[in-house]
Amino acid sequence: MKILLIHPNYPQTFWSFNKVLEMTGKKALVPPLGLITLAALFPAGWETRLVDMVFQQVSDSVWDETDVVMISGMGIQHKGILEVITEAKKRGKFVVVGGASVFHFPQDALDRGADIVVVGEAEVTIDALVKAVKERQSGLIISSSEKADMSKSPIPRFELLEMDKYVDMAIQFSRGCPFQCEFCDVTLMLGRKVRTKSPAQVIAELSRLYELGWRRLVFFVDDNFIGNVRQTKLLLKELVPWMDLRGTPFNFSTQASVNMASDPDLLKNMYRAGFFRVFLGIETPDKESLKEAKKYQNTGVDLVSACRKISSAGFQVIAGTIIGFDREKSGAGKRLIEFANKTNIPEIFATLLQAGPGTDLWLRLENQNRLLCSDFDTISNQTALINFVPTRPLDEIVKEFVDLYQTLYEPKNYLKRVFEHYSNMNPPAVRKSFKPPYPAELKAALIAIYRNGFVYDSRLQFWSYLWKALWRFPDRLDRFITALVVAEHYYEFRQSLISNLTTQMEKLSNEERTRFYVQEEPAPSLTV
Repeated sequence: MKILLIHPNYPQTFWSFNKVLEMTGKKALVPPLGLITLAALFPAGWETRLVDMVFQQVSDSVWDETDVVMISGMGIQHKGILEVITEAKKRGKFVVVGGASVFHFPQDALDRGADIVVVGEAEVTIDALVKAVKERQSGLIISSSEKADMSKSPIPRFELLEMDKYVDMAIQFSRGCPFQCEFCDVTLMLGRKVRTKSPAQVIAELSRLYELGWRRLVFFVDDNFIGNVRQTKLLLKELVPWMDLRGTPFNFSTQASVNMASDPDLLKNMYRAGFFRVFLGIETPDKESLKEAKKYQNTGVDLVSACRKISSAGFQVIAGTIIGFDREKSGAGKRLIEFANKTNIPEIFATLLQAGPGTDLWLRLENQNRLLCSDFDTISNQTALINFVPTRPLDEIVKEFVDLYQTLYEPKNYLKRVFEHYSNMNPPAVRKSFKPPYPAELKAALIAIYRNGFVYDSRLQFWSYLWKALWRFPDRLDRFITALVVAEHYYEFRQSLISNLTTQMEKLSNEERTRFYVQEEPAPSLTV
């Protein structure tokens, strides 16, 4: 059996980082971890090839040599998944589809011609899938609500990747999240019980990456790395000496909830183990909106104080935020700007609220007859308008959202937050071996220094901060420069976002604007 695994391409999103990829000579941010984990579950003798269409194409010869095509992707890849199904069926291939996209819309894949659609985790559906593929069963949905025993999850087949094309490698420690935010589908797909791999499993995966020659960045893709704090601490206990023994070959990033700020030992050991960057689900500083969204874990926390504690412990914070909640009062964008300035968080990932299929938010809005769009491509597009009737004027929401990006990613404002963010860090002393930059990294750094030092209007401010950084935190200067490289993505994304929203607002007909409960008036000016 010759299996072709395909990871479809997707349109530009916040996570594309096209500018950073261009500057560093990379082709993609992270690899398709789900597909290479699936490959590790295949029977012995199945020949497997992976094509990541983010930067690769399937050649005629590869199509000809393939018996079975297996496709997987996220919601933003839904259109790409359907296109690959069509092409594969034109070439007479047996097609299997799985992943988050078809978890919600399995019939879409069947209607396009897929033979088998898998809804559920690979570890618990693999036996049924192998049997169905061998028997060439068609028109089949293999579904299981059973959750996988993570202790039986295999080491992903990292060797299938062109590793040097990626910025990060990816591994997974846990699945599931103990919280139940109204807008999130993680618990729907993976459950509220947090299941984890053993420390030995994680270290075996890292060892495999190490053997393959990977160094630098590894992203723990967990939706909440500290969802099971006890298991996280057991992992860190093993991970710290393993990293020390090898001279800290990796830098880790992950996603977590703000309650990590309340555990000093957790913060210290995560930093000692090599974690340096964490994405936090802040959503909004407005308590009423948090309650409406069932983000209860954030309502009893001083979010500014929590973020300061986490960044002080040595972590670069990325704050995930949202505009468009029901109980949101006017000025939500301004309050997020104030939050960013109080915390000095450089990277604020802001989106307009989208109701995703199957979420509690989706069901509530559906019952209230307020859903406007169920197109997965639109729902998953981070530059799209909200897909439901809001409780305040759409023009106002969009204007605040645009002002947020215009303000936060003005170079002088971003630069100030970056400098203050690293100035206020006070992490535990950790001896790390020196890693000379790769030529591509050095090139990207020089480009960022040139643009900040000679092109942008904030150039005088930059040189002042650079000399201060050399004096105050020379051990974090590389991270300071890296943040400037990353800034190029935000500056570009800001332009793309504003352009897309401007076009969408201008295209709204009078009837469509009425559906959004908006008075008939000119679309807001969104020019940068």
